[in-house]
Amino acid sequence: MDKRLRWLSHLLCFEVAARHQSYSKAADELAISQAAVSQKMRQLEDYLNVKLFTRQARSMALTAQGKVLLASCQRGFADIVEGLNQVQEAPEAGALTVSSTQAFCALWLVPRLIDFYTEQSHININVLGSNRVEDLNDGKIDVAIRFSTSSTHLYKPSLVVEQIGDNPVFPVCAPSVADRISDRHTATHPKDLLSARLFSLAHENKVNWETWFEHARVDIHLVELNKTEVTSSDLALSAVLAGHGIMLASDIMVGEYLKSGQLVIPVDFPHPISWKAHLVYLKNSPKHKRIKVFCDWIKAQMPFEREIKE
Repeated sequence: MDKRLRWLSHLLCFEVAARHQSYSKAADELAISQAAVSQKMRQLEDYLNVKLFTRQARSMALTAQGKVLLASCQRGFADIVEGLNQVQEAPEAGALTVSSTQAFCALWLVPRLIDFYTEQSHININVLGSNRVEDLNDGKIDVAIRFSTSSTHLYKPSLVVEQIGDNPVFPVCAPSVADRISDRHTATHPKDLLSARLFSLAHENKVNWETWFEHARVDIHLVELNKTEVTSSDLALSAVLAGHGIMLASDIMVGEYLKSGQLVIPVDFPHPISWKAHLVYLKNSPKHKRIKVFCDWIKAQMPFEREIKE
């Protein structure tokens, strides 16, 4: 056996630290101290006589040699995990932990789980609503349902990423609000929305009101928007349903409210950027049978949602 394989525990620590480019995040994942991670990396570099990291501001950047070693470690550990999964494959029956945004969990997923249980009573779904992008590699989450304007940044060597929907975004409001901003006789123009309270996701710099007005050719440079920022779409929705303003929302979130007439689209003018829905899970998860059943069910629901336009 190659004597360097005696350093497997250090190589595992290296893979985690290199993946996060952070000793503190590696310490959290490995449940050891940051000092222990730093010590292991110094020992590994001394043994190999190679510099693996360079410090850049608050992160640890990989050197060229570090990048080569990381790729090899990830391939090797992935092969080990695949072998372990083959001998420890979980049965189809059991539990799955599914993560998504707070709004999607509250507005779409949880209300529909009763339908899933009717079809698949042998699989129990635990739901984690979080607006953070949780790390699937720590084993706490089996499937993530993620929304993004682009798929590219979601891809990682250890993950399967399936795009399952491309959801257009429209302004929506209560009928009473739509009546207030128009004269009921002429179609509402995008600029008419400037008179209303606008609800927006905080820190969202793509699917926001500014880019919607720009796309609609409404000059807002000298206008102060009546905008309230919230941390989750379900907070905006509660205000909009109460007739307090207008929000930008995808059909997957508000389709049922549009069908029932509780919400309307005051201006049939979509945002230029849509939300793409993705299923994300580990390539080598031992629960792959369970994951397939759940993902197939989710994908079967999505076409119906995309049909709703008004």
